[in-house]
Amino acid sequence: MLDWEQLKEAAAEGEIDDFFRKLDIADIPSFTAMPEGLVVRLLDDYFPESTLSREDGTLVVEITEHIYTKYWQHKWHGRVYADAMLRAIKRFIAEGHPFREGEIENDDEPHIFIRWKIHLPVETTGQEVIAAIDSAFELVGSRADLILENAETVLVLGKDTGDALERLRRIASRLEALGYYAVIIKDQPDKLGESVLQKVMRHALSSKFVLVENTDPSGHLYEIPHVGKAAECVTAFLQEEGKGATWMFQDAFGKNQHWQKFIYAPGDLEPAVDEAARWAEDFIKEFGAFQQRVLPWMKGKK
Repeated sequence: MLDWEQLKEAAAEGEIDDFFRKLDIADIPSFTAMPEGLVVRLLDDYFPESTLSREDGTLVVEITEHIYTKYWQHKWHGRVYADAMLRAIKRFIAEGHPFREGEIENDDEPHIFIRWKIHLPVETTGQEVIAAIDSAFELVGSRADLILENAETVLVLGKDTGDALERLRRIASRLEALGYYAVIIKDQPDKLGESVLQKVMRHALSSKFVLVENTDPSGHLYEIPHVGKAAECVTAFLQEEGKGATWMFQDAFGKNQHWQKFIYAPGDLEPAVDEAARWAEDFIKEFGAFQQRVLPWMKGKK
């Protein structure tokens, strides 16, 4: 077990350069006696490189994944996988997991470092810290694989000219901050032989959900019956207070459970995006649970 006072004295003299192993912290009953400012580095076989420190009564654990691209054996390129890990961290933060401050460092090719933090109570035991690090690392890696295999894409529809296009870009930027891939149709390359509607449907059917900015009328009014009705895509509508593209679909919200409208005040667009994304995620989970209950072949699916 670590001797905090001894480590504090060694740190003051600049003598802590070694990594510790899991066994060194396994028997610690809590980290309440750990001095603030002290950093303990962990490195062990089949265990993520981590650091432990104490800040304002909280145990801060920083986890590092080191990708060495010369010897990286994975179906996805190291940089692509690192980006997916960062998106996974953002998704977990948005979902309420105790993760913080995901970042990628790639200053020294071919080394890529992905770092993120988890905050734990100082009363956490050493065994619980070890389990939390293992679990956090496994969660992020698994979610990154899921993102790459089934890209967590959101299609953003709405008026895409003038100031309205800037509004779509704000929505896309907020979705990216939440860990999604955001797609605006105008930014996507066209294919010869493919109509605009086919292009919209191609992206809609490969997206997790669709987010429509419905403040101003535009071509999205023609796309909604195909995307939201025929294809049954989970669709969230954002609409500025006191405005709206049309009354045509107003009663459709009463018939379609996979549609939801979110009214926002000017200046509150980003919080509305957050609320819409939460609703879409919750609806998808609830519908998935319903499928597992009523469809025999869906039981056990994740």
